[in-house]
Amino acid sequence: MSLPGPPREHWYLAATSDALGARPLARTILGDPLVLFRAADGAPAALPDRCAHRNLALSRGRCMSGTVECAYHGWRYDGSGACVAIPSLADGVPGRIGVSARPAMERDGFVWVWMGAQAPEGAPRPFPHWREGGWTSFVMVNRFPAGALACLENFLDCPHTAFVHRGWFRSGKARDVPARVETTAGEVKVEFDERPAHDSVISRLLFPPRRRLAHTDRFQMPSTSRVDYDFGPDWHFVITSQCTPVTDELTDVYTVVSFRAFRLGPLVRLFFEPMCRRIIQQDLAVLEAQTENVRR
Repeated sequence: MSLPGPPREHWYLAATSDALGARPLARTILGDPLVLFRAADGAPAALPDRCAHRNLALSRGRCMSGTVECAYHGWRYDGSGACVAIPSLADGVPGRIGVSARPAMERDGFVWVWMGAQAPEGAPRPFPHWREGGWTSFVMVNRFPAGALACLENFLDCPHTAFVHRGWFRSGKARDVPARVETTAGEVKVEFDERPAHDSVISRLLFPPRRRLAHTDRFQMPSTSRVDYDFGPDWHFVITSQCTPVTDELTDVYTVVSFRAFRLGPLVRLFFEPMCRRIIQQDLAVLEAQTENVRR
């Protein structure tokens, strides 16, 4: 039995803002090939990645004054998807020719695309504490060879950390941890009554002794995981992963790690970021092996 895929009537993260540069950017979301570029007003635009003339990928072309130009015959499209220039026709563009644009928006340094057939509802959920005063943040972007649901299950799965990340994150020693589950519209939240055990690299370096840990995991529709390790107002770690489904077996994961560590944020980042990147590579490897075996 196959599980249903992520719903289309939502915003999906397509790129970081700085990825939209001088050249068109190819992306695939929910199996749909898209081309991203900046329109004449500087706002992001998302079109099907094909020219209406001969179907060459527009991402193979170039950006010109707020339009994207096809590399085959030079047809140019604005941010609405309308063809605004056909160089081989002396009389310009005859009538309405173009492709259907998708709603796109930029927020907090990220570009989002609405994949639904209906008009967009609201705005994308912001990353918590991103670029907030007193917090230190960094971004990790990875393509996982696994479906979005498999990625989300992994990111919110506590038991696997004792095996896939043994020694880095948790030990293999079992213990009972009471948990409370709360379900609201669009979110499932789990609060753990967990006493931190200083039996791993991360816990020894980052979990302050004699402090209560408030560990909370959240699944947020349609494809976001959020994990909080809260030791109080001056020591708090938040790991948020936005999973953008490329295909049934590929997912682009944008992970934002934000933390407050007294006034030591930049110093803590020097060793915390490499550890996070090491851990996410371990997740990537086990999910790749899982996908290969499911396919087999």
